[in-house]
Amino acid sequence: MSFYPFSLKSDMLVFTCCHVLEKNKTITFVTHHFDDNNWQFTCSSVHNDTDAVIISISELCKIDPSIEELCDMPVGHFATRKNKNAKWIISKIPDEQSYPLNPN
Repeated sequence: MSFYPFSLKSDMLVFTCCHVLEKNKTITFVTHHFDDNNWQFTCSSVHNDTDAVIISISELCKIDPSIEELCDMPVGHFATRKNKNAKWIISKIPDEQSYPLNPN
């Protein structure tokens, strides 16, 4: 499987939260799900279903260019950071398959 910078997939739609878009909150949590290959980029706020927003990855990269660092994060993983200047820490999502397929 090849990974491409988000800039080469500019029309890809991703989930974010209204706090990132409307309140300029920092993206601190990113997931890349195995089952549907969806990406989610959220802040540290508590979220509910009404907070979800779908946006193109190119628009979200304009808001926070540092998320481009995660373009090669495999499915079945998530990334966290404490603030906008902190380094991303990538981990496997518990109980979710990942790519390449891991038999464990």
